Amino acid sequence: MIRSFIFLIALLLTPAHGAGTSSDLQIITVVGTGGTDAFETVFTESAARWEKAAAKGGAAFTLIGGGEKAAEQTDHDQLKEALMNATGPELWIVLIGHGSFDSRTVKFNLRGPDFTDKDLANWLEDYPGELAVINTASSSGSFIRTLSGPKRIIITATKNEAEASYTHFGNYFSEAVGGLEAADLDNDDQVSLLESFLYASHETAAFYEKAGRLATEHALIDDNGDAAGSRREWFEGITAVKVVRKDAEPDGEFASQKVLVKNSFEQRLSAEQRSERDKWEREVKRLRRERDTIDDDQYYEDLEALLLKLARLYREVGDS
Repeated sequence: MIRSFIFLIALLLTPAHGAGTSSDLQIITVVGTGGTDAFETVFTESAARWEKAAAKGGAAFTLIGGGEKAAEQTDHDQLKEALMNATGPELWIVLIGHGSFDSRTVKFNLRGPDFTDKDLANWLEDYPGELAVINTASSSGSFIRTLSGPKRIIITATKNEAEASYTHFGNYFSEAVGGLEAADLDNDDQVSLLESFLYASHETAAFYEKAGRLATEHALIDDNGDAAGSRREWFEGITAVKVVRKDAEPDGEFASQKVLVKNSFEQRLSAEQRSERDKWEREVKRLRRERDTIDDDQYYEDLEALLLKLARLYREVGDS
């Protein structure tokens, strides 16, 4: 058994050669009203970093809000139309701006009519692909409860609606997602959505600590569909070590596989190969979590089968 594992590791480390593939990812970035010149500048700079990262990652990029206001259609209607017509395999929605909560309704503040978390959920109800919503605004925590589901990653700058002050989380997130070296926690020369979340959460906490201020924002990530969300403190490295309840799946495993600017090896994988690889890697993690409930022979048999599938895929890429 040990020899077979050594052989598998050798296969996994086989150098790969070949051409990169184009991205099927679409990013819609929404910039809300700033209210002041200072906030307008901060939001514009954050959106520009997202646009630059999308260009590096080969993703389709759409900007709604920011700059001159289009007279023919409100930002609200532009977003609604874009989302209801979205059909691609993967969509990321990035919300940059202010949120608000009046004790009844949560809103993201646009130029012109605002939209609510329930509006966004309705517009995305029929979207068939993999979805990430990164809401970097204040009062964003409820978006997890409203939007959580299978094949979805929901990231919010706050833990609930009551955290209504301006948030710094989004600035740090936009710095990380393009491949910031300091955010690469697993040293694989790329930065995932999970790593961006962890980096931005850490830097936000450090900001308040350095300023000697009580933190007014606590970011959450949900990618297991349980509508609960996890805090940065629940992770060691990129591995969740705490869950919201005993029978819950950990957050972060899906988000750890979502990368905008991919490393050289990732670029050689086709979309189909990446999907298969991601599925098998999640199976390996699930198997390891259930280690104590499986007898040794069965555990190692199942683990070897999964590692063989991964090794064959990596060898296939290496031979291409």
